[in-house]
Amino acid sequence: MNAVPKKSRGFIKVSLILVALALVGAIAMFSFLRSDSEQVLAENELTFLAVKQNFISSIVESGDVASSSNVDIRCRVRERGGTAVLKIVEEGTRVEEGDFLCQLEDSNFRDEVVERKIRVATDRASVIQSESNLDAAQRALTEFENGQFAQELATYEADYFFGEENLNRAIEYRKYSENLARKGYITKAQLSADQFAVQRARKELQLAKNKLDVFRDFSKDTLESKLKATIAQEEANLEASQFTLELSKQRLKYYEEQVAACYITAPSAGQVVYANEIEGRGESGIVIEEGVTVREGQSIIKLPDPDNMQVTTKVNDSKINAVTDGQAATVRLDTAPEVPIKGIVRKVANFPLPRRWSQAPIEYEIYVDIVEKNPMVRSGLRAKVEVFIEQLDDVIQVPVSCLVERNGQFNVVIKDGDQPLLRAVEIGPNNESMVIIKSGLDEGEMVLVDPDRFRTAQPETEMGEDT
Repeated sequence: MNAVPKKSRGFIKVSLILVALALVGAIAMFSFLRSDSEQVLAENELTFLAVKQNFISSIVESGDVASSSNVDIRCRVRERGGTAVLKIVEEGTRVEEGDFLCQLEDSNFRDEVVERKIRVATDRASVIQSESNLDAAQRALTEFENGQFAQELATYEADYFFGEENLNRAIEYRKYSENLARKGYITKAQLSADQFAVQRARKELQLAKNKLDVFRDFSKDTLESKLKATIAQEEANLEASQFTLELSKQRLKYYEEQVAACYITAPSAGQVVYANEIEGRGESGIVIEEGVTVREGQSIIKLPDPDNMQVTTKVNDSKINAVTDGQAATVRLDTAPEVPIKGIVRKVANFPLPRRWSQAPIEYEIYVDIVEKNPMVRSGLRAKVEVFIEQLDDVIQVPVSCLVERNGQFNVVIKDGDQPLLRAVEIGPNNESMVIIKSGLDEGEMVLVDPDRFRTAQPETEMGEDT
């Protein structure tokens, strides 16, 4: 066997390379010319057969299951630093109105109640004493005005009357003595004594008159003022003691109310759910259980009515206008997603929820009542809510991905052999996966599912004119 010369082998390699490059170029040029002039469908292009079927447009969001009739049981005990839970009914228990729910620590309040009762009794005794003192002062004034004053006035008037009588008698006796002295029957000393008796009687009469005038003009007002001042003082003492008693009663009532607030009963029927707090930003959570400390105003138990359940969820502002009260909905619990539960939109919030940051989406709350009784539904669960916006029967529809927009007109690419043809269509509502074709497409026609690379395909009408 003859060997090929090295020079010949090199020539053959160069020739093969040139031929390969020529073939690649020819294939590329052919593909370019073919794709530019008449796009050809590959055998593995995904297609969809346009069919008539029922159309459903809905919004699906996640939310929380709770009762639409929910009673919040809060701590009403005013204790600095909070108060401990001594005993609490088991979570999930169904209770009726008046049933026991929770017992909080109340020993300090009970001690205060005892002390306050003693204080109230003491203050009531003070009130009674003040009332007695006031009554005595009022009676003293009445007695003075109606009896004592008249009696003392009569005494002073009698003294004045006796003084006048003594003076007149002394004057008459002096005159008699003077006659006897002129006749020499009595001595001068006896006459001087009788004359002095007149002067003394006159002085005593003047003194009695002064006493009567002072008592009548000054002493009466002074005594009345003193008695009235005593009455005013006793009235003030009575008012103060009554006010103190009222304060003591209020404080006693306050501690009695605190004792009562420590024993919590159900205000209405419902199912016990602990008001556990989840940890948040800068806040520590709390788990309701025996021994935990709760503060005033803190929620301890929630009593949802299991016969009136709802799901609260959030809807983006781009979709909220499509949701209205009364729309049908389906609820699927995360614990049992295979079981659909009937619901209905009860309320759509008028204003959006506060945004936590500037770029957060704008969302509105909607409330969906669960109208179908189901034992699996209970507060605290998560669920997905599907709100049905629009439902149409027997309409032609294709996937949204089948649409091609060209010059403001929606089109679909249909198969005509191996040629892609662009056809204008009129579309209707869509549900983000399927779109209704109102006109331009018949049932049974095949359309491409992903026609983006055929945007430049020749419209079907122009193809018809060319042929």
